[in-house]
Amino acid sequence: MKKIGILLFSFLLIGACTQKENQYIIKNKQVGKINDSTKVSQLEQIFSNDSIVKNTEGVSAFESYDEFVVFDKNSNEPLLLIIPEETNNPESLIKQVEILDPRYKTQKGININSSYGEINKAHKIKKIETSLNYIVVYIDDLNAIVDIKKSELPLRLQNNPGLKIDKTMIPDKAKIKHFIVFINE
Repeated sequence: MKKIGILLFSFLLIGACTQKENQYIIKNKQVGKINDSTKVSQLEQIFSNDSIVKNTEGVSAFESYDEFVVFDKNSNEPLLLIIPEETNNPESLIKQVEILDPRYKTQKGININSSYGEINKAHKIKKIETSLNYIVVYIDDLNAIVDIKKSELPLRLQNNPGLKIDKTMIPDKAKIKHFIVFINE
């Protein structure tokens, strides 16, 4: 009987640890408990132990959008920035999630504090594009991007707008500025 009790306790402990890990996992079309079927109306329930601040109709260069910032209730630190597909629609699916907290990690241990070299070793890079201030690295197996400031590049590459950047030109030590997972895009 004692053995059965110990075995049952072990299964419960393993289940609790797995659930805790999944709370912060980043996968293709998944960030923690958010996946490709998550609706805006479910965010309050998913983050019931945290607080959510809604900024309705933010405006980017090309479109207006809603955004939800999830804050850790204990530390008041931001965890995630969530953007749905449609504005002002509680039934809208989630379009993308920006990772703001290092507890969120891929199964290979990549998080917002990882370097370009760590990402390049752990995940398949689909392509690299440049913008005015950033290098945008597309991570194929996660359906995600990371932005790296151009100031992380060697000086000779920083101010050359027409230069095509490839994987070998980015220093392994280059730090991530933004980590965005596309959930429904």
